[in-house]
Amino acid sequence: MEKEKNEASKEQSSALEEIVKKQREGKLGSEDTDPETREDADEEEPWEKPAKKKTNVKQLKHGMMATVLTLVFVAAVVLVNVIATVIFERYPLTLDLTKEKKYSISEQSEEYVKSIDTDVTVTIFSPEDNFLALSDYTRQAVEVLKKFKQYNDRISYRFVDIDASPDIVKDYGSDNVTTYDIMFETNPTAEVKRTRKVTLVDLLTFNDELLTNLNNYGMSIETLVAQMGGSVRFLQYYGAYVEASRADEAFTSALMAVTDPNPVTAVFVTGRKEADKLSYLQSLLTANGYQVKTVDITKEEIPAETNLVVVPAPTVDYLPEEVKKLSDYLDNDGKMGKQMLYAGSVRQGDTPNLDEFLEEWGIKIGTGLVCEQSGDNYYQFPYYTITTDISKNFTQDLNADPVLLNCMSRPVTLLFDERNNNGTEAYVKSTTNAYVVDVKTGEQLGKGQQIYTAVASKAVFSSETGDGTYSNIIVYGAVETLADSYLSFSQFSNREYVLSLINGVTHKTSTGVTIEPKVITGNVYDLTDSQKSGLQWTFTLIIPVVVLVIGGVIWLRRKNR
Repeated sequence: MEKEKNEASKEQSSALEEIVKKQREGKLGSEDTDPETREDADEEEPWEKPAKKKTNVKQLKHGMMATVLTLVFVAAVVLVNVIATVIFERYPLTLDLTKEKKYSISEQSEEYVKSIDTDVTVTIFSPEDNFLALSDYTRQAVEVLKKFKQYNDRISYRFVDIDASPDIVKDYGSDNVTTYDIMFETNPTAEVKRTRKVTLVDLLTFNDELLTNLNNYGMSIETLVAQMGGSVRFLQYYGAYVEASRADEAFTSALMAVTDPNPVTAVFVTGRKEADKLSYLQSLLTANGYQVKTVDITKEEIPAETNLVVVPAPTVDYLPEEVKKLSDYLDNDGKMGKQMLYAGSVRQGDTPNLDEFLEEWGIKIGTGLVCEQSGDNYYQFPYYTITTDISKNFTQDLNADPVLLNCMSRPVTLLFDERNNNGTEAYVKSTTNAYVVDVKTGEQLGKGQQIYTAVASKAVFSSETGDGTYSNIIVYGAVETLADSYLSFSQFSNREYVLSLINGVTHKTSTGVTIEPKVITGNVYDLTDSQKSGLQWTFTLIIPVVVLVIGGVIWLRRKNR
């Protein structure tokens, strides 16, 4: 009996050892280890369930979650890069980090560009790579066009190789397109197609040294460019005189010229040794969307589409037939509606024919110089006078009350206030302490308040509505007040005032403002093509691959724990 008990005990021990061995090797099922199903289990003996399976399930759950999150993150990164690439190609997003903000445009330009409601095509007559490689200024010009397109998708631009596309060049006829020219045009399918050409020189501002030297020889940059055979050759010789970019201004004015539903044409009259060419005033009008032309009054007729004629102080009197051209233009076959700006000068000789013409309109320009007594009312010299006595008429485009500088002005006299359908009005006046002196002798010719600028008007009235249509002559006592250097003075309002005055009489919608050029010299950082390519591959491929590899490594490590 004792022997049988010992053999049974040995069998139980062997069975327990076998169970423990299988459990360690992971071969034992839950049905073998559950105390409820074991035949030899002692009901009183406590039995703990193994924690191995619970631990494995938790690890597997966390591993799967990590894998899913990694894959979702990688997919999100790739998706964001793809979407960003598509969006930036359609709507370029750039940050201008250059010191001079050379790739930015003015707020006024941005507002105008956004308001354009007609299709405009901009054609750059050059292969893109050639144009971008030409200079820092041409790269800036392209960035400005990209900004314009970003603000308004009705603006598009393209590059055309002028040698490979002769048929396209022929479409522009008299515009005489050459390599590197930039042509703005309304949609070719529109009923009325207008164009404005911008040259390389138009994109630039030159320093005073070059402008002064050219002025001394009676030349402008435009005439010198024409003589030298184009902008490229001109810049090869005079590129060192470039000091600023005016791409923003040039492109905005071109847009205004081709999109304005009522374009205004201004003609500057030459041929009688004018005291000043008023180059800055021409640029100012051009920059604000006017179509600016010049006409030699001794040889040409004033074009019928002209809205404004500018006569800048001829030092030689007009012949009677030339005066008749002005008179017929203003009369407009009895319909009126034409405008003129006449400026006198102390440099003029006797001009009896022109004087008689002005007197018929009720205005006379006297002799001598207007001066001020108080130093508070003049700038450096008594005949560089300062005034704030200005009519409120046609000041619609001014942001504040103007302060004007009047340079060597002859006194303007009104011969009558009203006569039939004619009228005159003083627009800019001196203080009551002003006086007039003879230029040669210094003798005082008069004392009291003087007139610097006046407007004479003639009207024709409709028999049906009674509404009047007016022709006006704006008369300045001094062409010097409109000269280049004085219009560019920022401390005075000469530029803003004359533009507002001309906008008012011509009924031109005020869509533009003077955009100051931005100097873009100095050290700048520009991306090369290889750098751009490197950045593109970095964000669209390299970064997603790196993230995927890191995610995979993390997943494998967690799986094998």
